[in-house]
Amino acid sequence: MAVSGGKNELQEGLEVIESTNLKYFTREMTAEFYALKGMLLAQIGRSEDANKAFSAAVQMHDTLVKAWALWGDYLEHLFTRETGGRNMKFGVEAITCYLHACRHQNESKSRKYLAKVLWLLTYDNEQLELAEAVDKYMTGVPPIQWLPWIPQLLTCLVRNEGKLILNLLSQVGRMFPQAVYFPIRTLYLTLKIEQRERFKAGELADRRSSSPGQPQPVEPAAAAA
Repeated sequence: MAVSGGKNELQEGLEVIESTNLKYFTREMTAEFYALKGMLLAQIGRSEDANKAFSAAVQMHDTLVKAWALWGDYLEHLFTRETGGRNMKFGVEAITCYLHACRHQNESKSRKYLAKVLWLLTYDNEQLELAEAVDKYMTGVPPIQWLPWIPQLLTCLVRNEGKLILNLLSQVGRMFPQAVYFPIRTLYLTLKIEQRERFKAGELADRRSSSPGQPQPVEPAAAAA
């Protein structure tokens, strides 16, 4: 998460929010204030306070897309900034926030959040913690929002997380069978052809290794001697 202004400007913005009398605002507007407060706290490095502000925002208005999205961006930043030994807890929580944001957003506006979910899956570990988070929290996300990402989900099928992603594809397929069937059929035929070619190549290699060596040609001079 890039710092969009100097520390002084961020501190001034935080002081304005904290000095605002929130009792004159609706719950949704108050929740937005808390989400913005969390973003400012995150940018000045007050991580614990930022998490508390984001948590207060979504508890106050749990359908506020902006609050879930900002919290997800913050957690994604914490997860991806480490080059080694990433804390999977941050990745799981970021995916959870993005999927909650998608529950209350239309298809076109939710694309960027689902794109981040699929991108985060590439960081998954052997325990498939991130894929399990998707499997657990995908409930409530309208199946139509996954339609543009069918090719990416099919790619996940041939990876370790395939079994968990299959549950998601099954839900989408029940609502939009043709949108899922034809890409799956294409993937199946492609994999079948690749398997057949590998089998033929293996057979050819075995045949060459088991065939007796050809006799070496003998020079006429050597034969006469």
